[in-house]
Amino acid sequence: MYYILFAIFIIILTLFLRFKMGVEPRTLVTLYLLGLVIFLLSFTVAEMPAFGSPDNPTFNEVPRRYLEKGVEETGAVNIVSSVIIDYRAFDTLGEATVLFVAIAAVAATLRSH
Repeated sequence: MYYILFAIFIIILTLFLRFKMGVEPRTLVTLYLLGLVIFLLSFTVAEMPAFGSPDNPTFNEVPRRYLEKGVEETGAVNIVSSVIIDYRAFDTLGEATVLFVAIAAVAATLRSH
């Protein structure tokens, strides 16, 4: 039922913006895509668990495993180093690659001017 009302609202809004306000179709598509992104982000934030809730995904067994078995599984005495280098190495490599590409793009842009 709500989808039908939402579709009718979108059709009326499109007709109003297009013929009464003289808005270009390209601008309408941009506005609708922006509205869709805002709706999806708002919906995602509304569905997040409350701060400090035991249902929060950060309260799971992974950090406990890192602290309890990190030294014996990785051999690193420093827990932070064991997480970054052994457990999350692929993720860290991706982050380093993104940072390198960003720095290279900035350097190339500044050099061209």
